[in-house]
Amino acid sequence: MKNPRARRNNVVCEDLAAETVLYDRANNRAHSLNRTVGLVWQAADGQRSVEEIAVILHRELGIPADPGVVLLALQDLEGAGLIEEPLPVEARPELLSRREVARKLALAGFSMAMLPAVASIVAPTPAMAASMITAQQAGQDLGTVGTEAYNNPNFLTDPNAITGLSNAQNAYVSGNYNTEIQDLDGVINALGLPPL
Repeated sequence: MKNPRARRNNVVCEDLAAETVLYDRANNRAHSLNRTVGLVWQAADGQRSVEEIAVILHRELGIPADPGVVLLALQDLEGAGLIEEPLPVEARPELLSRREVARKLALAGFSMAMLPAVASIVAPTPAMAASMITAQQAGQDLGTVGTEAYNNPNFLTDPNAITGLSNAQNAYVSGNYNTEIQDLDGVINALGLPPL
């Protein structure tokens, strides 16, 4: 089997006390690796074999130097898109299930916290984060546009403005703040009000 190589291109790493957090810039995903997988990711440099990485786990964590633990961690890393090349078919740990690895660790007196684990989430892009509107901001915007609309002489004769403001109020009550802002933009455009 070819020595495993972790993907480091476009990946930002932050080591914390009990975990390693990786941010994959290419996919806008954040990954939390427990200590076991974090050590495997750090050690998988293309120079070390699975067996050598197992020895590192034994030295750092005290767990048995079992290649099955490393293969399971590599499978999790591969699933998260954090390995350069897929594991060869013959090295895949389907033969050694997560349950079997857990049983081996338990028999050796180790906590299930040592079992390889990766948790991944999609991280918001800057554009997504900028579009998130708080309830407080949505309420302020509704109040501002509502006051300006009621003071505008054209409001009562413009069905688009009336419907838009009503829809914005309903969206606000429902917590659909992005929809509310779209409705308020329609009122602003219909009445020629200043933008928010």
